[in-house]
Amino acid sequence: MRYIQNEEITLALEPRGSGDSTVLFAHGWISSRRMWYDVVERLDPRRFRSLLLDFRGAGLSDRPASGHDFPGYLSDLEAALAASGGAVLVAHSMGGKLAQYLATARPTALRKLILVAPGTADAYAMNPKHRALAEDAFGSRARIEAFQRAAMRREVEPEVMERIVDDALVAQREAWFGWYDHGRTVAFADRLERIAVPTVVVAGEHDPLAPPARVKRSVAERIGGALFVSLRNAGHNLPVETPDEVAGVIERFA
Repeated sequence: MRYIQNEEITLALEPRGSGDSTVLFAHGWISSRRMWYDVVERLDPRRFRSLLLDFRGAGLSDRPASGHDFPGYLSDLEAALAASGGAVLVAHSMGGKLAQYLATARPTALRKLILVAPGTADAYAMNPKHRALAEDAFGSRARIEAFQRAAMRREVEPEVMERIVDDALVAQREAWFGWYDHGRTVAFADRLERIAVPTVVVAGEHDPLAPPARVKRSVAERIGGALFVSLRNAGHNLPVETPDEVAGVIERFA
């Protein structure tokens, strides 16, 4: 395991492989770097050097009381990209929204962008019912599993489900609700035209959280030259539902 600093915050950045092509993976809400394990296992380690980030409050990274908002998580991603020395950024859900904003600043270390079931650059209105479900799920293994399954279309192996449930179970409470209250509400659609790197946007056909029509309209069509891909019979957790397809996109594009 590799650890990097974002000012006083220590972040876990797990390295895999030793190839010349560096790929930085950013996870989504109540997740961790382990969401990407099934994808990374399908990449040729002689070709790709993978770096898997844990945002603050997740996985093996620090659990500070502050910074669980858009600027805080964005700074974590910026620190990881700088530490990569230059990378293709692959980002899921929450990570996908952050990655879009980061790309609008045109950092020199960003080579290409692969957005997987990404949040959009629009502000999401608070949904009291959905937040109540999250409050109910926090700290409960059974309810977290039900919460995750509701976002998915395909069945996954029991050990894969256990892994993503474990990660949500141990995620910091501030991470659960900080992003929900102070990250999803950030809007920056007017900045997306600044993204200049080659971009692929991947959606799940039956994603209830990031429906493909919305992802195409609000992400792919706002980024000049972006390629849009919709994966059949898939929901929101594409890194575990469709690891072969996601790895294939990375292989061909990165």
